[in-house]
Amino acid sequence: MRTSNLVKKLMSSTTRQTVGDNDVWARLQRVVIEPGLCTHCGACVGIANGALAMAAAAEGPLPVAIASTSALSELAWAACPGKGLHYPSLAQSVFGHAPENWLTGVVRSAYLGFALTPTIRRRAASGGVITQTLVYLLEQGLVQGAVVVRQGLPKPWLAMPVIARTPEEVIAASQSIYAPVPVNSLLEEMAAFPGRLAYVGLPDQVASLRRLQQLGHPGAGKVDYVLGPYVGTNLYGAAIASYLRSNGVRSIEEVTELRYREGEWPGYLQIKLRDGRILRTEKFYYNYLIPFFVTRATLMSVDFTNELTDISVGDAWNPQLEMQGGGHSVVLARTARGEQLLHAMQVQGQVALAAIGLDEALAMHGHMLDFKKRGSFIRIQWRKLRGLPAPDYGYAPAHIPRSRYGVEIVISTLFAVGRTRLARRIVERLPIALLGPLFNTARQRWKQLSKPVKRKGLAATEYIVEPPSV
Repeated sequence: MRTSNLVKKLMSSTTRQTVGDNDVWARLQRVVIEPGLCTHCGACVGIANGALAMAAAAEGPLPVAIASTSALSELAWAACPGKGLHYPSLAQSVFGHAPENWLTGVVRSAYLGFALTPTIRRRAASGGVITQTLVYLLEQGLVQGAVVVRQGLPKPWLAMPVIARTPEEVIAASQSIYAPVPVNSLLEEMAAFPGRLAYVGLPDQVASLRRLQQLGHPGAGKVDYVLGPYVGTNLYGAAIASYLRSNGVRSIEEVTELRYREGEWPGYLQIKLRDGRILRTEKFYYNYLIPFFVTRATLMSVDFTNELTDISVGDAWNPQLEMQGGGHSVVLARTARGEQLLHAMQVQGQVALAAIGLDEALAMHGHMLDFKKRGSFIRIQWRKLRGLPAPDYGYAPAHIPRSRYGVEIVISTLFAVGRTRLARRIVERLPIALLGPLFNTARQRWKQLSKPVKRKGLAATEYIVEPPSV
């Protein structure tokens, strides 16, 4: 894709290094980074021509200046999801129309499915559909590379984005990673890549990519297929260090391998140590880390089902499927291209797919849909009332029941207490064998108690769309 006139203008704009709004880097610091709204997507780094880099920080990787930022273009601001991106206009750009259902975004068809390659399905977080799709795209020559995240690089407990060029490299990058990874820091490498790309990203990363495609950025323009997982909450990297301390491991340097969803679906956290020990905790048990280390970005995000992808995939939380084991996914085809791709893979025996109604797909994740589609908007509203910067997504619920605000007070109080140093120290002194089951039981009980309020009126929620500011 050729660089558009608009993106050339944005990329070539130079500004004074002042604290005013004409200074892009100062604006990003003041409105996004310092208030804690950075989503760690890496887009600003990927288009900064070496002026910025991602640096490790307690609250996730953050962009820092390593050279003069005087030439940092307006594109870095335009594509930043931390300030919010206008979802209605992005949907219009990607799909040609706005969503009929704002809970899920545009959906052409919904399925339950899984990869039919046993090794891919077994290694995956759930059904292996994303990995199988990337392998198929490479083998068919539809793309020459896939932007993915690889766990274990550059160190065993870290992860980094890479462009996979072979099915083997794709399979090595399978599984979910529950920590922020700046995928869009690869934009410059994507622009130089000699071929077409598939891309896997979290909702904020995908929204940033779509904005860049909308503006005609050459790296984003290399992407023909966009896939992504459902994303409820993500964790800061400090969560793993805390988990290790709870198990008597004082240094993260002791880790030789980390897998977030190892073993039979739904899997378990598995960490191998230098002394030969292997730490394992069931997925639903190590979720106890969420109240203490949840990222602020996922609390501000209103996109759970990765609404701007061609194909999005989540765990199929259904009691019957969970009893079967093996790993099952709920799969949403959003574009004609994504739908055709899934159909071709099904015909060629790559994936097993069973069509389901959208209501059935929604029912599997009603709790998290409410958390995003009403809870996040309440949290954004509260930030604004405190005079703090908050993301703007171009739409908002017309009405949220008062009872839902009451539920949010409980949730937000839990997160506020959990992120304190004292709470984190206390939880590290409790045995995980007790803490995990206790947290899971409390979580299930809370879901039962809050379900009437959280489900009431959710499906009927109306949203007000605002015109884009640019």
